[in-house]
Amino acid sequence: MCTGFTKNSAAANAIFGGGKPMNKRMIARMCLDKGTLANFLEIHRRFSPSPNYRLRNMVKCGLNAIKHDRLIRHEQSYLLNSFIPPLNSPAFLNIALQVPGEGPDFFDNHVQGKRLAPISTYIAVTGKCRYNCWHCSAASAGQSAGQKELSTPALIRIVQKLQDLGVGIIGFTGGEPLLRDDLEEIVAAVDRQKSMVLVFSTGFNLTLERAAALKGAGLFGIALSLDSVRKERHDELRGYPGAYDQALNGIRNARQAGLYTMSQTVCTRELMAEGEIFELAEMLKGSGIHEMRIMEPLPCGRLSGPSSALLSAEEQNQLKQLHITLNGDQRYPKASVFPYFESAEQFGCGAGTQHSYVDAAGNFGPCDFLEDLRYGNLLTDDVREVWQKMHQASGGPKCSCLAKDPEQCNSALPKFYRLLGGIRP
Repeated sequence: MCTGFTKNSAAANAIFGGGKPMNKRMIARMCLDKGTLANFLEIHRRFSPSPNYRLRNMVKCGLNAIKHDRLIRHEQSYLLNSFIPPLNSPAFLNIALQVPGEGPDFFDNHVQGKRLAPISTYIAVTGKCRYNCWHCSAASAGQSAGQKELSTPALIRIVQKLQDLGVGIIGFTGGEPLLRDDLEEIVAAVDRQKSMVLVFSTGFNLTLERAAALKGAGLFGIALSLDSVRKERHDELRGYPGAYDQALNGIRNARQAGLYTMSQTVCTRELMAEGEIFELAEMLKGSGIHEMRIMEPLPCGRLSGPSSALLSAEEQNQLKQLHITLNGDQRYPKASVFPYFESAEQFGCGAGTQHSYVDAAGNFGPCDFLEDLRYGNLLTDDVREVWQKMHQASGGPKCSCLAKDPEQCNSALPKFYRLLGGIRP
């Protein structure tokens, strides 16, 4: 991507950030970074034996990925978004190389979305939570306040197995992961040369001291839930008095501790129709977050079965447009909207190909939103065998979310793969 950018600055100017000086400057700085250059040169070297590989097609992939996005520099790291490791990190090169085959097969398998390991795995380190969120995906998965948790050594074994597999992002979720007093020890067990480490939380009791301890243990970033600008409404949605203040305090403390700080919002039709999502974005920009992650209600957990909360196709398209609108306006923070990334125009649904999930009992599946699909247990089974079984069953990247539209998913490749392989849209 950097090679193409320097060779064709006119095309880059037209696409990167719509000509915005801030984005172009960031791209130029990233392309001069030694880690970024080394990573892309190594990927280029590995792709080159294939007669089907063209450098210009890899450049097109980069242009398409960033055309409605913003690059972020956090400390010494350059990020496109929190779905992939920093572009100049060893973890980014790790995910790029976790594809089967040597010589020409390596590139050809890339184009088909075949992988030796998922890019990301989220681990539910507990089923316990003080909140009672209206949309909770874990609510029907046997997770409750009385559930027995896996021990610290058991979770560390799971982390080590995933890193041996080649996972590039390890995220800790729950329940509420901050309820574990040993979370710092579990985070510290992750080799940061192989994986970026994230935590997904409500912000419950995230003091400055706790945020600093997690940062010291090796945590890269934390995503904190906030669903409304109105305190009463957020507390109601989360089923916990004081949830709003906990979230805002958590954001402030995470920023002060030096963590890559994200918000996470479940965007309802009301948030969009009333324009509150833009108020929330402005408020979060003022709080200094690095990235606003936006999801939609999904048919799992408390929303399993028919639900009026699920968005229509038109509303999902509005949500995709929201990604473009927010990233195109400096009044708002960098935004990462899940339906945009999971669309046919970007990377598609990565369940079982790019992403995976480990529940609070150690069961390994393609996604936390596919609660009934589990292929083995990482406490007892060989991680490579379970991954290959899951990966083969997934059938490759899908052009729509498998949790939302299992009947609509087909064998067509999302645009990222088609561009990389020079396949006509």
